Amino acid sequence: MPFALLADPAFRRVWMLGALAGTMRWLDMLVVGVWVFDTTASPFAVAVVTLLRLLPMLMGVFVGAFAERVPLRSFLIVALGLLSLVYGFLGLLAFSGALQLWHVALGAFVAGLYWSTEMSVRRTLAGEIAGPERMGAAMALDWGTFSVTRMIGPLAGGALYTAIGLGGTYMIGFGLFLLATVLALALPVGHAARGGRGGAIFGTIREGFRSASARPVIMGTLAVTICLNFWGFPYASMVPVVGKDVLLASPFEVGLLNAAEGIGALIGSIALASFARKLAFAPAFVGGSALVLLGVLGFGLSSLFDVSLGVLIMLGIGSAVFATMQSTLMLTHAPADQQSRMMGVLSTCIGIGQIGHLHIGILADWLGAPAALAITAIEGMAALLLCLWFWPAMLRR
Repeated sequence: MPFALLADPAFRRVWMLGALAGTMRWLDMLVVGVWVFDTTASPFAVAVVTLLRLLPMLMGVFVGAFAERVPLRSFLIVALGLLSLVYGFLGLLAFSGALQLWHVALGAFVAGLYWSTEMSVRRTLAGEIAGPERMGAAMALDWGTFSVTRMIGPLAGGALYTAIGLGGTYMIGFGLFLLATVLALALPVGHAARGGRGGAIFGTIREGFRSASARPVIMGTLAVTICLNFWGFPYASMVPVVGKDVLLASPFEVGLLNAAEGIGALIGSIALASFARKLAFAPAFVGGSALVLLGVLGFGLSSLFDVSLGVLIMLGIGSAVFATMQSTLMLTHAPADQQSRMMGVLSTCIGIGQIGHLHIGILADWLGAPAALAITAIEGMAALLLCLWFWPAMLRR
């Protein structure tokens, strides 16, 4: 049973600190966005703060190379401890009335720095604990938990912001990250560096790219990752626009549309946790990617709320398969001493894809949101087929 993984104390601690940090991630994104808009009345300011949170993903390749040189347990302890202090300091500023926009923006960037380590540090450590035989189940369980936090965080964030404001929310973040730090201190694994002790960081990165280029499945995984993050997942920025202007949805219904991907991802993750061992990882990854793009196309073409909701739940199932198989493929095909490095490259590919938000935004301004969604989905399908043509290994078991 995949949930037997939770009986392993080391895996359970890594999983729990991921759940704590994930909850705060989505809670923080909502609360900070609302506070910035309340303070500035500027959607652009909200977009800039959000971008600052995402930008550190571009440094994932450097994080991965550095993570090989230090024990992963130590990395987690320092990163989570510092983030706890940052949230505590921001909370004190808020309660004292001294909090300014640049403080919040800097805090978002620091939080983004931590999330740029997620693939190469915490998730790599989780995969190492699970081992090759339980890798698929471990990633499914981890992604399922992430999907739950994606639903809980925003719901809790709205209530907390109303009840205790930004300062109280930051202090909750201080407590959650402090607890995560304690869990990291108790980890019985991750005490040794995994490799890359000698030579320069840039040399390690070059070696990592050479190693990746020699492994078709890893290269295919990275290419499809860029494809989905550029043409697939930016659909989310159009959900409020389509909900309001096309579906004539109420604010509650728009919120339900926003939660639909998380609902689908949870369903997909539960199924994957039970059947991951029986799947052909690479074809499943491709299938999940195709399901996401079909969901984006369907959402762009739909003019009925119920149909749109169902399509986004389907998209969420595809995203769960995509994300679970993505980490599984990287960790199972990378050499043991290069896993952090490869996961860092993966983080950078995810960061590159964030440019897709500009692409769909420009198209929406020009042609409208439904047309922008349909066009990006079709472009994404063409790009996915091109990836499969270059790396046909992605269609084999």
